[in-house]
Amino acid sequence: MLKGRLHLLLFVTVSVTVTLISYFSFRYLYNSAAEKLWASKMESGARESREIGRLLEQQLQSGLAQQKVIRNLQQSIENTDTQSEFICMYDKNGIELCHPNPALIGQKIAGGNSILQSRNGSIPFNEAIAQQKSMGGTRRFSEAKNRSSEIVNIYPVKGSDWIVAAHANIEVLQAELSGLYTQFVICFFTTAVIIIGSCLMLIRQIYGRYEKSVSLEISSLNEKVNTLGNLNEQLAKLQQENAVVSSNPDKETARKRMITYLKDELIHLDITEIAFFFLDGAAVNIITHNGKRYATALSLDELMKQLDGEIFYRANRQFIISLNCIKTIYIYGKNQLKIVVSPEPDEVILISKNKVSEFKKWLDR
Repeated sequence: MLKGRLHLLLFVTVSVTVTLISYFSFRYLYNSAAEKLWASKMESGARESREIGRLLEQQLQSGLAQQKVIRNLQQSIENTDTQSEFICMYDKNGIELCHPNPALIGQKIAGGNSILQSRNGSIPFNEAIAQQKSMGGTRRFSEAKNRSSEIVNIYPVKGSDWIVAAHANIEVLQAELSGLYTQFVICFFTTAVIIIGSCLMLIRQIYGRYEKSVSLEISSLNEKVNTLGNLNEQLAKLQQENAVVSSNPDKETARKRMITYLKDELIHLDITEIAFFFLDGAAVNIITHNGKRYATALSLDELMKQLDGEIFYRANRQFIISLNCIKTIYIYGKNQLKIVVSPEPDEVILISKNKVSEFKKWLDR
């Protein structure tokens, strides 16, 4: 149950995060692309009107008659598509001189026909033509005309009263933007699904490996805990058996007493009073169960030869410990054992990994 809720929470978190990031990225990219497309239409219209206007200027300068120049332009644009982009030409009075639809030639643009909105403000389209200045903007018609708005760029032809106009239908541009929007939406959803799916698969793989690693670690810890439990049970059993053996005077041991000195006093210690021996520098000390300290001239190696191997164990180079002084056994690091004894010495008593097996056998006698 907990694992299922965790996966559900992970799915919701990743989905919301990716969706938000993708959405804002999508909006930014789409708006940026739309602005660039609009600017591109404006720029291309201005360039086209300027180039055609300069071409007409060159023809006039070469001596061609105005009617011949008008006829040449009409022939080049006649019957071209007026649904998206087209070129036409007016005189300063707003009369159509050239148009892809020949039926419109000669018609005059009325005052309320349309408005040209540019960066400098709004002006009736016929007045913009009359000013004979190069400008560009959005041409908007009245509702009665039932015509879609246009992007218009006008360019005056020097040496004449002509105005070349490049028109671009805004409805066509909006259709292009709509298609671009659809492509962005499809790309957005596809990318979001791919990213969410990939993230979830990757996270599940990582989580699966982590879960497997944790499971193995828990199994290893359980094995170590069981091992420690067995060791401590064996220790308690041996200590009970040793107490019974110590109370039996007929039981023979390797050494029953030790002679030592405390200042000028000669002292003998029963071997059962000794908790452990430890090497302090060059001197070997004896620590009893009641915490008293004595010295001995024997080395740890010599002591191990004389002590009962069932009662005493050489833990390391510094300690010989009695079975009866051991309180608890812990796992230390990966492969070592830590022995807690009473009374506690200043240093930690460790069984190295090379002696762990031997120590277990000593407890299991």
